[in-house]
Amino acid sequence: MGWVEPEFTKKRVQKAGESLIETNCSDAERAEALDILSNWRAAHSYPMHAVLMFLRRKSSEIDNSAVVVQRLKRTPSILSKLKRYPSMKLHRMQDISGCRSVLKTNRQVEKLARSLETSRTVHKLHKVNNYINVPKESGYRGIHLVYKYNGAKEKYQDYFVEVQLRSRIQHAWATAVEIVDSFTSQALKASQGSNDWLDFFLYASAEFAKIEFRPIGDHLQDIDTLAGLKRLEKKLNAINQLTAFAVSSRYINKRAKRTSDYFLLELHESAQRIGVTQYPSRELHIATQEYLEREKKARDDISFNAVLVSATSLQGLKKAYPNYFADSRQFIKYLNQALAPNIALSRNGK
Repeated sequence: MGWVEPEFTKKRVQKAGESLIETNCSDAERAEALDILSNWRAAHSYPMHAVLMFLRRKSSEIDNSAVVVQRLKRTPSILSKLKRYPSMKLHRMQDISGCRSVLKTNRQVEKLARSLETSRTVHKLHKVNNYINVPKESGYRGIHLVYKYNGAKEKYQDYFVEVQLRSRIQHAWATAVEIVDSFTSQALKASQGSNDWLDFFLYASAEFAKIEFRPIGDHLQDIDTLAGLKRLEKKLNAINQLTAFAVSSRYINKRAKRTSDYFLLELHESAQRIGVTQYPSRELHIATQEYLEREKKARDDISFNAVLVSATSLQGLKKAYPNYFADSRQFIKYLNQALAPNIALSRNGK
């Protein structure tokens, strides 16, 4: 395989990143900066592959059913991160390339993390973030290890590769966040969007952590997360909405003729009945106007909801989660387990 080689210095890459978030950047400067970004990102493919082979071998020693995948960060995600963290430099971003291993249990995740940390490998372990012992304030849980490539190909020396380790329940949570983001045009993953959805996923994460007998996070110690989860699941009609999104995604995946297609979803009667209208990109203004009309209706009818989603956003979701594309069944299974009265009672020692 012919691997992409870096064509630009790190100084040029840094400058490109700065240009891409400048409001007064010219079209020509932006086009050049995007070309530099594209090459820089693609050049991470070989270091990512090298770390993937290492991760796949170590994962199979602990869980032979582990799902191990790789991905290059999408351009919109890179630009969003640069805008959120203005002091961050593109050439120092540590998750341009990433590998993920999803294992059955949290215990296996922690065992794999210890194995990776103590394994002899040519690559340099740069940093470890344990978001299981100390969950992020958003509720995200998992273990991240950042490596620097240190193999035989000198041109890729010190390129970062992030390794994410998650249990199935942790991955189900992260997948559900991505699904809601894609269908509701929010950025919950970046802690931006509806407070109700943000709190719903925060409380769900806490209850999932209890299922795995792990910390919920100091910031939640004085909050009744189970009561909050029950309240918000009912208010958002979350289970029914996630189920409807999964059904809609299968329809859209079959019907989209172009990545620029838009789909207006109408969820009727607690999302048990779904209407889908397709628009080509040239009719986005029509789709937007009709979406506004549906939103007005939704304000007066609690049994109705409307969502405008693009095929592009679903394709990005499919790339990020190829084995769990818009499928919230696992998340719903764990959510029902968390909400079950007998589970709640056992947690309280009754």
